[in-house]
Amino acid sequence: MNGEFLDIIIFGVVAVFLIMRLKKILGSNQGKIINIKTRKNNIIKPKKATIKKIEQDDEFINGANQAFSMIVNAYQDNNITKVKDLLTNEALKILSENKAPDQIKFMNVKKSKVISTTEQGNKILKIVHFETEHYDLKINDQIVVSEEWGFEKENKSKDPNWKLFSIKVIE
Repeated sequence: MNGEFLDIIIFGVVAVFLIMRLKKILGSNQGKIINIKTRKNNIIKPKKATIKKIEQDDEFINGANQAFSMIVNAYQDNNITKVKDLLTNEALKILSENKAPDQIKFMNVKKSKVISTTEQGNKILKIVHFETEHYDLKINDQIVVSEEWGFEKENKSKDPNWKLFSIKVIE
């Protein structure tokens, strides 16, 4: 009987120990009710202006990628006037005077992102970094080209098109 009594005491001590550990880990419900609606309101939401800017940048990048492809393909076909609505007069003049290299063919835009947006007088200027893939027929291999293209748009213009005004090759 002594052994049974000792077993009961050991099991009792273990049970008390486990109950205390569980209470410490899980805590106790002392009738506190958490208002879930209040907790949901504590979630930090980005400002509407920030969301709108991100959406505009995404929309702009999609348009810039399309414009890039159209301009490069027209340039390679030596028919740059086909995309004159996407170019400033200066850019149209320079691209018309220069001939595209025959051995390099545009494949696709690999990456693109807006690196700056500024206002200059009555114009908005956006500089976009493009990383593009081209195929060089001379070496029979793909090459990656990094360029920064500058697009501009009149501040109050109803025309949705941005116009290319500069191209800078990044080495």
